Amino acid sequence: MSVEQTTQLIQLMLNSMLMGVVCALVLGGLTARHSTLSEEIQALQQAGVQETNREAVRSQVSRRQQRYFHTRYRIMGYGVMMAYYALLFSILSGFLLALRGLFGWDWLVPVALALFAIGISTLLVAVGLTLIEWHLSNRPLLDEAGNLLSMGHMEQRHGRSRPVSRRPALATRRIRGSSVPTNNHRMRVG
Repeated sequence: MSVEQTTQLIQLMLNSMLMGVVCALVLGGLTARHSTLSEEIQALQQAGVQETNREAVRSQVSRRQQRYFHTRYRIMGYGVMMAYYALLFSILSGFLLALRGLFGWDWLVPVALALFAIGISTLLVAVGLTLIEWHLSNRPLLDEAGNLLSMGHMEQRHGRSRPVSRRPALATRRIRGSSVPTNNHRMRVG
């Protein structure tokens, strides 16, 4: 192998390794998100078991919420699976490039590049599924990030489980006919 071919092979290997690191970081975040959703589902199921003796309407709402969380959980499961595949493809790409360096088989380079491209597209699909799940959560992105950073630790407030929040709660009220909460602030004059 010439110096130029060796340099190109090293660059390809570094690209595969960098892709592996990115996939591992994304996979870590997605698995944390997936486990957070799992804990939210378990808390909702426990609350549903406690409310089975109460009104049937609340039970129906609870079932609807459970289906909603299960849908989000399934989407995140697919996202985690796609991130695992992206990590696998990047590792295989790096392995094939290392074999190319050892044995000099030129046909391994296009195969490794194809695996690298498949890994990138798989990682993009995983990120896309995560964005779809975040959209379905109907919560602001900062709240979702705070929930992820708290690793889903729940605290019991007023008989309902909510994610632990690090910022003080604001008094909110609902505008009649709207589902948008507004801050209840009073201005001082004087």
